[in-house]
Amino acid sequence: MKTLLISTYELGHQPFNLASPAAYLLQAGHEVRCLDLAVQELETALVRAAEFIAVSTPMHTALRLGVPLAQRVREINSKAHVCFYGLYAGLHAEYLLQHVADFVIGGEYEEMMVELVNLLAQRASAARAFTQFPRQQFLLPTRHLLPSLESYAHLLINGERRLAGYVEASRGCAHHCRHCPITPVYAGRVRLVQEQVVLDDIAQQAAMGARHITFGDPDFLNAAKHSLRLVHELHARRPEMTFDFTAKIEHLLQYENLLAELATLGCVFVVSAMECLNDGVLKILQKGHTSAEVERAFAITHAAGIPLRPSLMPFTPWSTITDFVALIDFVQERRLFAHFDPIQFSIRLLLPPKSALLDLPETQKHLCGFDKEKIVHPWKHPDPRMEELQARIAALVEEANKRGESRRETFARIQAVAYEMAGKSVRAQARLPIEPEFYPPRLTEDWFC
Repeated sequence: MKTLLISTYELGHQPFNLASPAAYLLQAGHEVRCLDLAVQELETALVRAAEFIAVSTPMHTALRLGVPLAQRVREINSKAHVCFYGLYAGLHAEYLLQHVADFVIGGEYEEMMVELVNLLAQRASAARAFTQFPRQQFLLPTRHLLPSLESYAHLLINGERRLAGYVEASRGCAHHCRHCPITPVYAGRVRLVQEQVVLDDIAQQAAMGARHITFGDPDFLNAAKHSLRLVHELHARRPEMTFDFTAKIEHLLQYENLLAELATLGCVFVVSAMECLNDGVLKILQKGHTSAEVERAFAITHAAGIPLRPSLMPFTPWSTITDFVALIDFVQERRLFAHFDPIQFSIRLLLPPKSALLDLPETQKHLCGFDKEKIVHPWKHPDPRMEELQARIAALVEEANKRGESRRETFARIQAVAYEMAGKSVRAQARLPIEPEFYPPRLTEDWFC
């Protein structure tokens, strides 16, 4: 069967979520083409030729872009079977099947996609929705069907740009953070990718020029022994290769003794979901850490020589303008602004269908139905200033990105807006230096879900 896999957005990385299922479909004897619309144009000839078109939706932005894409695809080729797959496909299966999709695959999708395409090739009937969690023998992702690594985010380190690759050593998460889309789908399950597959995938990306690897696991320390074996072997084979990973604050504290070792093996930064500094909000979110532990995490990663790059969610129904100012002051006083992507200061809580937060009384009183266009359950903050502040910060960051403004300047403007709305003055001693003393390594694309 002629299949076409399409990605719309995958955090600036070459899309693993195309390369992995492509390998399975090719092994099963199907014809496979791939399009990454983050860096390519939609090729109508490929759409017209396809019998099965699958849209990758690993995150909310990809879903928002994928829905109008599927509508466009149907206009071009009304006979093709349209499938959505990935984390957000599983969360939104009911909506997608009602509006744009013939099939939806959630959970571990590769083997299920092959099963579905095989049935369709045989003109056999098939279920419209699949969600399973088999312990797969993973295949080496097929990357030659994708644009080159030059098209994607690079690592910036010490004034140098390096080609960056992307792998996954595990999927799912053992934890149950209430706001996380992984929680209602994986429900505490973790699925490991075989070490040799990961190492071979890194090798093929190194052959394409990659000198840095992002481990895209939801939490690289969910399976710490597995991860540590991987990076030891990676360092033994390619001592010049650097890497980054994502881990919970509580895991950084739990595995404090491993951090210096990870630095010697090539880790140049770690991403962690700090979210906010309000302990009450962190408890509602079931984050598993406190504001004091956030400060501790900064201290231990700094001591280990691994810069911490936090992700934030400062706008929730329970956060206050005082919380936002406290967050700004925390960053200011510790001179950490270069560690934060400015867009993180604008992030607002998303409530997709099946979110573990929806049933909480603390959430329900703020809900405003279901928004079919944005495909979320919208909520309204009880303090109108917070709604205005979020909108102003988001617009400010977007403008700053277009202008190529420095992070120092953007942070100073965010600080000024926050202080203005809180009725405070920016103290003279709080003003930032002309240039920061240290810019930690980072990828060239500021990411958001």
